[in-house]
Amino acid sequence: MGAVLGGTSSNTENDNAIRDEGQKANVYDPSAIKAVLDLSTVQAMRKKYKEDHFHSNLKLALGSLSCLVGVSAYIYPSPFPENREFLKWCVIFYFAFSSLIQAISFVFFRDVIFLTESKPFPTAKDNLYIRVISKLPRYNTKYSLTFKVILNDKPYDHVKELDIQDFFDSEGYFYEKRYWARINEFNEQALEMVQKKSQ
Repeated sequence: MGAVLGGTSSNTENDNAIRDEGQKANVYDPSAIKAVLDLSTVQAMRKKYKEDHFHSNLKLALGSLSCLVGVSAYIYPSPFPENREFLKWCVIFYFAFSSLIQAISFVFFRDVIFLTESKPFPTAKDNLYIRVISKLPRYNTKYSLTFKVILNDKPYDHVKELDIQDFFDSEGYFYEKRYWARINEFNEQALEMVQKKSQ
């Protein structure tokens, strides 16, 4: 993938100024490119929305409970086999908490990189919230973003593809301000789409 990255701007002086403010990624590592884009998307969205941390906090709480169960099994004062019944329940609870964490991550938030708190919407009685979903297929330069706007329990998907060559040069420097401008544009387009369809 790195061989096809080349940047598209002809204004070298301006690009160098932007380059100094951005990040750098390994152009031969798709996961590194996606990590930079995901992080930048989250930062851009945080400038407009408050992030919903409920599900992240829930996973942290479940993880803490799993650790507590593991520690309890380790420090339980009775020796084996007297503690067999206690260990059995520790294993059951640890498996249950770990399964819940995996279910939340995989079933409900697979590929979701940002979730907003609900906020009022002018043309609806209920609040809306937005899920931002990202994908970058392997050996592909098309980074896909889905703005899933949920209003009145009804999802509206606004999907856009970005060519990563527009935001990274051949050395892996990331033009972040240029990217943020596109994110803000996509966000406005998603809200306009929802406003039209919900009327």
